[in-house]
Amino acid sequence: MTHSLHRRGSVDSLQNDYVFLCTPAKGVNNKDAANKLLRILDILMEAGPANMGFYGHGNMINGIDLEEVKRTLHDTSRLRCCFDDKERLKEALRRIKSEDLGLSITVSGLIDELLDICGELELEPHTINISCGCYGRVDRLPHPGILEISTMCGHGMISYSLVESVVAQLHAGSIDIDSAISLIGGPCTCGIFNPTRARALLTSMSD
Repeated sequence: MTHSLHRRGSVDSLQNDYVFLCTPAKGVNNKDAANKLLRILDILMEAGPANMGFYGHGNMINGIDLEEVKRTLHDTSRLRCCFDDKERLKEALRRIKSEDLGLSITVSGLIDELLDICGELELEPHTINISCGCYGRVDRLPHPGILEISTMCGHGMISYSLVESVVAQLHAGSIDIDSAISLIGGPCTCGIFNPTRARALLTSMSD
């Protein structure tokens, strides 16, 4: 899913930031996929994602009822989450591979790290997509620090103005860092906004 490819930042900033997606292909392998998705969801939660979200249910930052999510999963549902720890991601992938559930998995992150993970787990990537960056009137883009935070929601649900407003409130001391993360991360209903990375970025911007 290319919406997860355009995270901005340095190599150091993007370490320990991994996006996980699982999407049954309608008309190809979605028949009876709901039970497989339920199993993968259990594996993900046991591994410990930094965030996870579902349309109509919110995400882990603003509170999510996973039992309700499980009751509403169907054969064309999607699983989306992010990890802030390489070992947790590897554990999830290792267990999903061992159960051979027949659903494709997409993982986004620094390409060298992901290839290392695939090599260690003896996984052969089917396809590799790489973002080529932004071109044109890039001088009209917001401050790079704002982009590092807003691009963690690939669907564009976190506006530049929201991040700017929250950063200004942090500078003024009117909100704390936890409130800032909740305000910014709440709109990202697919749950690939990484609150751990956001904490580090917001802390550096508010110093």
